[in-house]
Amino acid sequence: MVFYYSIMWNVQTYSELPSTQTLAREHLDNGIARHGDVFIALHQSSGRGQYHWREWYDEPGTNLLLSIVLTEVAPEVIDLMQFLTGLTVLATIRSLLERELRLFDPSRVQLKWPNDILLDGKKISGILSEAVWNGNTLKGIVIGIGINVNQDYFASTVATKAIGLKSILQYTLPLNEARDLLLATMQYTLHHYHSREQLLHDIRTELAWMGDQTITASTPDDRTFERAMVRGISDNGAMIIRASNGEEHTLQVATITFTL
Repeated sequence: MVFYYSIMWNVQTYSELPSTQTLAREHLDNGIARHGDVFIALHQSSGRGQYHWREWYDEPGTNLLLSIVLTEVAPEVIDLMQFLTGLTVLATIRSLLERELRLFDPSRVQLKWPNDILLDGKKISGILSEAVWNGNTLKGIVIGIGINVNQDYFASTVATKAIGLKSILQYTLPLNEARDLLLATMQYTLHHYHSREQLLHDIRTELAWMGDQTITASTPDDRTFERAMVRGISDNGAMIIRASNGEEHTLQVATITFTL
């Protein structure tokens, strides 16, 4: 039996790494990773997002950049760990803002399928979940999380699409505070979501806002669906869309942009 609430986080902090995700994978592949290992970098020189060719850019020392190793995961939620993590980060950011700001509206923080958290419509966090298998046996899951905490300058290519907590709080938040709350929330959600049905219910609830948007969906195999509508989320976390011609498609992976 897995007792998620007894996780002892083993936090390892580095001034700089190419990628926390790569280091965590190496530890897991080499058999030296432990359940609850947390690798943190104050700066990543080669951070990556959902697609391996997409990099995560950070201003050194300003953001929370980490990867978590979990070797004990309830089988019912293994394939939904990206979304469980999304709910974790969502709750963390909402809690930070609600704690610091009076009358903060939690709906300003949204889960965006498949792996982003938005604040006021701009990206504040990205998530990358990778399951590592040895045949049919799960070796572990590596969860990469990046949260824009104190970064208030972004490259021109993303300046209109990215945001940090500092721009809302108007002061610098200690990274350790964000880290500790994130890990405590992760421990809670791992313990809370033993039921796949409950997890799917909460995922669908948080993603319901996307059903009111007209989107463009682009897939890794170069399919593009313009002016599509989100119809829902399948039982394995895929997005169901209705294309402009009325046909429905189920997308396991896609980049979603909103059509004005």
